[in-house]
Amino acid sequence: MASVLALPDDLLVNIAEKVALFEDFVALRGVCKSWQSAAAKGNFSNRPQIPWLMLAAKEGSDVREFYSLSKDMILRVTLPEANEKRCRCLASEGWLITIGKDLNMSLLHPISGIQIRLPHISTLKDHEASDDDDLTYVTYIRKAVLSSSASSSSCTVMIIQGDYAKLAFCKLGIDNAWTTVETRQACYLDVIHFNAMFYAIDCRGAIFICNVEGPNPTAGELVTSLPRELHTRHIEYLYLVESSGKLLVVSRIGVEIHLVDPVDEENSDFEENSELTYGTTGFQVFEVEISNGGWKEVKTLGGRALFLGHNSSFSVEAHGCIKADCIYFTDDALEAYVGADNLAGGKDMGIYNMQHGSITPHFDGESYSEITPPMWVAPSF
Repeated sequence: MASVLALPDDLLVNIAEKVALFEDFVALRGVCKSWQSAAAKGNFSNRPQIPWLMLAAKEGSDVREFYSLSKDMILRVTLPEANEKRCRCLASEGWLITIGKDLNMSLLHPISGIQIRLPHISTLKDHEASDDDDLTYVTYIRKAVLSSSASSSSCTVMIIQGDYAKLAFCKLGIDNAWTTVETRQACYLDVIHFNAMFYAIDCRGAIFICNVEGPNPTAGELVTSLPRELHTRHIEYLYLVESSGKLLVVSRIGVEIHLVDPVDEENSDFEENSELTYGTTGFQVFEVEISNGGWKEVKTLGGRALFLGHNSSFSVEAHGCIKADCIYFTDDALEAYVGADNLAGGKDMGIYNMQHGSITPHFDGESYSEITPPMWVAPSF
C-alpha cells in the first residue's frame, strides 16, 4: 500500500490516460490518495461512459449505491450529503440536485463531493410555508435540468416546481432567488436545454420555449402541441430528449395508478393494507421539428438509446452493454413516494426494445424508497 501511495504524479497521469471507465476510477480512488487529482486534470480517458443507476437510499446510511450496467456490479460511494433522512435527490448533467428537510437546495457532484448552494425553496414565487414539511420536501421539486455542467462559468438551473408544476430558474453565481417563468396554468412534466434554449412539455403535449438569456427571460412561448391523432394509447408520462441533434418527445404508456387490496376490498383496513399497482407497458417516440411545429413518430433511434426517469432525460450512443433502439427507464410515479411503506416507489423499471415491443429488466435487485427513487446518473468530472 505504501508504494502505491508514493506513486509520482507523472505515473498517475499515465495510468489515468489508460483508464476507460468511471467504475475503475472509483476503485482506484480508494487505493491512492493522489489518484483523483491526477485523473481530474483532463487526463482521464474521454471514451463514452455507460450511465449508472443510482439506487434508492438505505435508511440512515451515508453510502449511496450505484449499479454499473457495464460491469453488473454495485459501486458504493460515501455521500453523507445525500443521506435519505436529510435529503431527496434529482439528477442532471452528472450532478445531483439535493433537497433537504430544511428545504435548502444544493448541487452535489457524486464523484468529487463538491457542493454548490442553490436558492432556498422559500424564494419561489408561489411557495407557502406548510406544516407538512415531509410532503413539500418529497414532491415540491419534480424535475431539474442544468444548461451545462455546474462547473462551467454560465450554468442555469431550470426546475419544475409546486402544486401546479410551474417552471422556475436560477443562474449559478448570480441569483439568490428563483425566478418564475410566466406561462399559462399547466402541469409541466419535463424540461430540457436544447439549442441554447429551455423547452418544457406539459401534460397535454404542448411544448413551450423559454429563452432565459433573451429580453423576456420570464416569458414562455407555445411552440407546438402533440396532434390528437397521435394519441393512440393511454399516456402516463411525456419526456423531452435530445438525440443526435434532434428533439424527441417520448410518450410513456402504462396502466393507471390505483390502489388494489389483494385480499378483501371490503376490509375496514383496506387503505392501510392496499398496494399500489402501476406499470409501464410501452413507449411511443416522436421527432419534433421546432421550425414548423411538425411531429412524426419514429421507430428507430439510429444506433442510440434513451435514459428516462426521475433524472433529466438524455440519450447515448449504443456501445458495450448498451443496446440500440432501447429505452432504459426508471420509476416515475410520484404518488408512490408519499404514504405507507408498502406504497414505496421503484417498482416500475426496465429496458423497452422499440423493435420487439418487449420489456426486460436492467437491474434484478430491489430498490424501493418513499423519498428518492432510483434514477440514471451520467458519470462525469
